[in-house]
Amino acid sequence: MKTKYDHFKEKLVSHWKNIGRVRKVLEVLLFTVLAFLTVPSNSVRLAIALSGHPHIALHTQVTKVGSGETRYLLGKYHIGRAYEINNSYLSWDGSYYVSAFHVTRIILFNVAYSVPEPG
Repeated sequence: MKTKYDHFKEKLVSHWKNIGRVRKVLEVLLFTVLAFLTVPSNSVRLAIALSGHPHIALHTQVTKVGSGETRYLLGKYHIGRAYEINNSYLSWDGSYYVSAFHVTRIILFNVAYSVPEPG
């Protein structure tokens, strides 16, 4: 008698054999990106890369902001976690330099977006 695990494994193997090469690449890429987003510092790197700076994303150090250095991020209060990078870069619209990120956790995945410097 087959267990649920064996049945699931057979379904997965048959699915993998039936799909084409392009869909295999897309599924592996999607799985990799989702696994990448489970770590907050990686979500910061992904946000940097998607903003048009992949070289900075690969060669930057992401550090968590200490509680004493927490900035007011979303309006009046700090919500979520704040991360800083050691290399700042010009934002996509050219209006401010990006050096801080706000990371919000949605179920299992982290989403990072840049925060303009206050002042």
